[in-house]
Amino acid sequence: MGLAFDDWDLDYYTKLFQDMGRDPTNVELFDIAQSNSEHSRHWFFKGDLVIDGDKKPHNLMQIVTEPLNARPSNNSVVAFKDNSSAIRGFEVKPMLPLNPGGPSALGPQKRDWDLLLTAETHNFPCAVAPYPGAETGAGGRMRDTHATGTGSIMGAGTAGYCVGNLLLDGQTLPHEDPNFVYPDNLAPPTQILIDA
Repeated sequence: MGLAFDDWDLDYYTKLFQDMGRDPTNVELFDIAQSNSEHSRHWFFKGDLVIDGDKKPHNLMQIVTEPLNARPSNNSVVAFKDNSSAIRGFEVKPMLPLNPGGPSALGPQKRDWDLLLTAETHNFPCAVAPYPGAETGAGGRMRDTHATGTGSIMGAGTAGYCVGNLLLDGQTLPHEDPNFVYPDNLAPPTQILIDA
């Protein structure tokens, strides 16, 4: 099924279902795999941060949330909830349906809206399948936006990609390693950027 369980996962979930006295269904296994993925739980972000053999006092998630913890009464409205965050916005007059829920003309309506921020942390499948990987990332940003609080309206989206050596013809950058060879089963950085 391609669930990507490690030994700890297998032992834990095997015991869980043994204690329940039954085998898991395929749907349950797939749901557990998705719910426990790096994408959903951010195990790497919450794991020990070790640089050159030296364990750092804070993990990546603690580092990312440090500014909020330092000034919790700042302009944060939603922080690291529903896979997003929101900061205090302002009064706006967007064009909205005059009769929501049915056919309707649009008209300017006064609203007090906050600004929502979300980030999609996709590594795989971009290097395996750049176009579908980018599509998944864009879809995730929209999903996270609409799932925040009681709902939201998608206004704009951005995308940024972190890739390795581009090795563009005649434009090798000082930090690039021209001898690095990418595995055959992964797309090279230029293909990731072009396809995405």
